[in-house]
Amino acid sequence: MSDLKLDEASEPINPWITHIAPADVDLVLAAAPKPVTFWLELGAFEGGSATVATERILAHEFNASVVAVDTFLGDLFMLWTRQPEDRRKMLRKDGGIAIFDHFRRNVRAAGLQSCILPLQTTSIVALRLVALLAERQITPLPQVIYLDSAHEEGEVLLELSLAWKALPPGGVLFGDDWVLHEGFKDDNVTVLLEGGTQRDVLRFAALIEEELDDEWGLKFQPLRTLGRMRPGLFVSYQSLQWFMKKLSMKKLSKVKNTWQQRHPSMSNAGYVCWSIGFQKDGCCNETRFGPGGNSKCWDLLFTHERCCT
Repeated sequence: MSDLKLDEASEPINPWITHIAPADVDLVLAAAPKPVTFWLELGAFEGGSATVATERILAHEFNASVVAVDTFLGDLFMLWTRQPEDRRKMLRKDGGIAIFDHFRRNVRAAGLQSCILPLQTTSIVALRLVALLAERQITPLPQVIYLDSAHEEGEVLLELSLAWKALPPGGVLFGDDWVLHEGFKDDNVTVLLEGGTQRDVLRFAALIEEELDDEWGLKFQPLRTLGRMRPGLFVSYQSLQWFMKKLSMKKLSKVKNTWQQRHPSMSNAGYVCWSIGFQKDGCCNETRFGPGGNSKCWDLLFTHERCCT
C-alpha cells in the first residue's frame, strides 16, 4: 500500500471494529478446499476482519492472499446517521472520507501490508472481476468469500448470487450481520433484530439447497457452536456469522440443475415476490382485496399470477 502521508486530522479508530472471531476463521479454513490461497473479503471497512482473517491464515501456515474489497466511503449507518462527533472522526479536513486512511493505518500497524490487498470498488464489480479473471485463467477463484458489505435487502441477494458463481466446488461463503444491533433498551440490554441480510441469506439458501453441503456443520462442530437455520445454512451462536459450503465437484455433478445452469446470466438475481412490507397473506387475499389481490403489491415485474399461483 502507498506510503502517502495520511491526513493528520483523520483520527485513528479502534481497528477491531469487526464481529468476526478467530474461531470463525479457523472453522472456515478447516472446511475450505486445501490449500487455501485466495480469501476474498467484501466490505473491508477499517481492516478489522481482514486483519483477524490474515493472522489466522498465517497461523495455519497457508500462503494465501487476502483481497479486501470496499469503496471506503461508508454506508448509511456506518457514517451518515452517526452523531456529529463520530462523523468528524471519519472525515478529513477537506471533507473527504478517511475510512481508507484508517484501513491502511490499521493494516500497517498489524504488519500485514504485504498480505492484504485493498481493492477500491463495489462488491458487485469485484465479484464480476474475479469471475472474469478466473475465466481467462489469470487468477484462481477464491476458496473463501466473506460478505459484509451492502446489508440492503435485494442488494444482498444479488451479491450472494454473484459470490456463489465465483465460488469453486467445496468453497465456503460466509458473512456477517445475521442479526443487527439496533441500540439499547432502557435497561441497557442490546436489541438484536432480523434484517435484510438474514432474509436474503435465507431466500438464497432455499434457492441453492441442492448445491449446499448439509453435513459439514456437524463435522466441524467442535470448532464452533453452530445452529442449523435450514439445510446447508449454519450460524454461529457466539459471533452471529452465517456459513454456507458448496458441494464438492463429485457431488455437484449429480445435481440435475445447479443455480448457475438455471440462472446463467444472473439477470433476475435480486428479485423475489415478497419483501419487507409485502407478504403473501397481505397480497394474495382475493376475498379481502377482490380479483387479483392487493394491487399495491404489483408492478411491471411482479403480478398476482407470478407470485400467488
